[in-house]
Amino acid sequence: MLEVVTGLAVFAVVIVVGWLLVRTGGVPAGSDTVLTRVCFYAATPALLVTTIAGADLATVVSRDTLAGLLAEVLGILSAWAVHRLVLRRSVAEATIGALAAGYVNAANLGIPVLIVLLGDATAIAPILLLQLLVIAPVSFAILDWSTQADQGGASRAWLWAAPLRNPLLIGVLVGLVINLAGWDMRRWLGGLVVSSLHSLGALAVTVMMLSLGMSLAASSPKVTRRLTVQQVTRLTHQGPGGTASGESRTAPVQTASGDELNDVSERGAALWVSVGWKLVLVPLLAAALGWALGLRGEALLTPVTTASLPCAQNVFMYATRYGAAKPLARDCCLITTAGFVPVVLVAAAILR
Repeated sequence: MLEVVTGLAVFAVVIVVGWLLVRTGGVPAGSDTVLTRVCFYAATPALLVTTIAGADLATVVSRDTLAGLLAEVLGILSAWAVHRLVLRRSVAEATIGALAAGYVNAANLGIPVLIVLLGDATAIAPILLLQLLVIAPVSFAILDWSTQADQGGASRAWLWAAPLRNPLLIGVLVGLVINLAGWDMRRWLGGLVVSSLHSLGALAVTVMMLSLGMSLAASSPKVTRRLTVQQVTRLTHQGPGGTASGESRTAPVQTASGDELNDVSERGAALWVSVGWKLVLVPLLAAALGWALGLRGEALLTPVTTASLPCAQNVFMYATRYGAAKPLARDCCLITTAGFVPVVLVAAAILR
């Protein structure tokens, strides 16, 4: 577990550097948006091409990996239903909330965690392929369609063609074609192509961590009015005349409308739904599915571990790119990254 903690510490340091760059004026607030676009249009597509081009698409799904796959899919679908139907979030916000609840950090943390706990990381391959080849493209289609539809004025054909212009989906498709064709990119232009893709792809994780830290710094309290506990308390104790019972009307009282109160409450509820799904419900679902498939004892540790991996930083990138539920994606990424270690340790202690 020391390797996992060390890896998390490295991530934390990079996030803090991004936060300090904004807070000290090294870079202007809003720089995180630029870095996110660099990842979205260049670094992450390059990473997707090299990852999928070299992946084993014939990976056999065993019972433990099947339990993890089913848990992630069911977790995302159920979380989307709660965000959309219960919390009444928009389609784009519900999609980001669902991804935050189930889309795991398979590559950056999944591999070292499985190696440390199980001595083998092959179980993460089907999860990675599911996310890259199924969940991500479907999510892009929904986000592209919903955000374009919200803008209005676009034709139906343009809306449905929008996902085909998505650089992340293009990266997935290019990598898949190279893999299925059996092409060796190392021979292209004397290795220039594959070296360039690897160099760009290597930027993705670090740049996204910097962007995450910058976003945290930019989200500090601003001049704009925000609800505080005191304001909420004052609102709930106001009498018919608009003042708190027992108070004289000697000074203006800053209040918020019922809609603002409801919006703040719903946003907080959306965050904790995603966090609860990611750290509690989906791991329990993986354990139940594994049990139903005949797994017992330590064999259940694989699906539970993959299911409890934290929300991937990619979800924050998608939220930023599409302008939907960005604070939720950011906060869920941080909370689940901090919270998954004790969840995995407890699971290991129980199942071993």
